[in-house]
Amino acid sequence: MRRKANLIAALAVTASVIVIFANGSHCQEVSPAANENGGMGYSMFGRSVLDVSDLSAKLEAKGFSGMSDNFFSVGGGGHSIINNRFIIGGEGHTLLGEDNNGSTYKTSITAGYGFFDLGYVAYSVKDLRIYPLLGIGGGGINLKIAENITSLSFDEVLDNPKRTSELSTGGFLLNFALGVDYLLAFGENEKGRGGLLFGIRAGYTLAAFKGSWMMDDVEISGVPEMGITGPYIRFLFGGGGIGKIE
Repeated sequence: MRRKANLIAALAVTASVIVIFANGSHCQEVSPAANENGGMGYSMFGRSVLDVSDLSAKLEAKGFSGMSDNFFSVGGGGHSIINNRFIIGGEGHTLLGEDNNGSTYKTSITAGYGFFDLGYVAYSVKDLRIYPLLGIGGGGINLKIAENITSLSFDEVLDNPKRTSELSTGGFLLNFALGVDYLLAFGENEKGRGGLLFGIRAGYTLAAFKGSWMMDDVEISGVPEMGITGPYIRFLFGGGGIGKIE
């Protein structure tokens, strides 16, 4: 119940921010920048939080090490800017959790997902842009449990090949984000300008539909509730250009 309340609160805050910026944008004066198109490509890195509390409690109850809910996020993306108003793009990310080493076994979680993005430039001043973003996509989670050993002979592997178990699940995801980008332009001319892109993006991913947990082709029942749901913050670095519409 508490997790659902936190989820509803996070989505309400995100939705409120999007509405505020979208409404505020109608008060903007139309400037020559509205007659510009552009394209950006970038690398992204930061931190994501996933709710792994139920899974961690289950592992600890069975004698395994618990899991951290803090994940390092690395990925990349790109988007087009149309009439300095609309954003269309895509992005993909890998989430890397900490390895948890116990006396007998080590456990780890990784996740990955991708989104098709739609956004709106709610506010812009020259090459600074603030925009809400909605992403639609999918992703998966991988849970690995392996014996904590450093070396084996081939005969030992053949005698006991089941030393590692990997479980995975996937699902349909939504991404709600707010981004701030700044293009450090070099060499502007009558056709436009290009340069380095710096930015920050904060948001919330929601696992709208979750699939079954699988180990190879075997469906696994009784796995604690878990999805790629939680907040994140990421930094952007890349490049791009803005061109004037003829």
